[in-house]
Amino acid sequence: MCRSADMSGPIRFVILATPRTGSNWLCSLLDSHPEILCHHEIFNPDGIHYARSYQPEEPLEVATLSDRDRDPEAVLARVWQCDLGHRAVGFKHNRGQNATVLARVLEDKAVRKIVLRRDNRIRTFVSEEIALRTGEWESYPGREIGGGGRSLAVVVDQLRWHVRENARHYAAIMQALEVTGQRALELSYERLALAEERLRALRFLGVDRPELPLHGATRKQNPEALRTLITNFEELAAELQGSDLESELHAPDP
Repeated sequence: MCRSADMSGPIRFVILATPRTGSNWLCSLLDSHPEILCHHEIFNPDGIHYARSYQPEEPLEVATLSDRDRDPEAVLARVWQCDLGHRAVGFKHNRGQNATVLARVLEDKAVRKIVLRRDNRIRTFVSEEIALRTGEWESYPGREIGGGGRSLAVVVDQLRWHVRENARHYAAIMQALEVTGQRALELSYERLALAEERLRALRFLGVDRPELPLHGATRKQNPEALRTLITNFEELAAELQGSDLESELHAPDP
């Protein structure tokens, strides 16, 4: 169902993240709740990624990327208006995506903000590098994952640049919210498997029956140990010794 602009709409929310922090998993978890419609990356430069439960013939459908990019604010308004009967509707927005949309959701105090981070910054970097090489950004049961390009040599300078860029992205978000007197729900990828972390998200969104179990549709793409994924692991370990990243290199992935 799509509402007119002057009708009271659903609870609106946005997931703010960086690539490879579990945002696809979180979207599918939230979308599995009967009162939530959670799209993926509506404003991804390379595609319009709707909720897994969404049917293309439904009224939100945007014809082309050029149509979306010509008037992203109109598309954003349509996302909010087309709740399809759900109590809450939202989408995720990653680092580097449409700046106009990011500015609009940050300044809109009625939009609830979920900030998702991955504590292990080396895992985040390695996962993003693998996705860039393979072109595989998400994985669902029954979908074949290619075998090539799943190990790499990590250059310390590139790793540290990536860490700084992600930190800047999150800092800019949190500063914008602080200036406007808003609060966000901060979630951790490493804790998303826990029932209490999921409960925090459902309570923050204000839906009924927050005790309902959620079912994520995605599967982990790179479950191997970093020692397996990083071809120059010992060299990298020596370079990171005594740094703030050393413990993350050796931490197991949950």
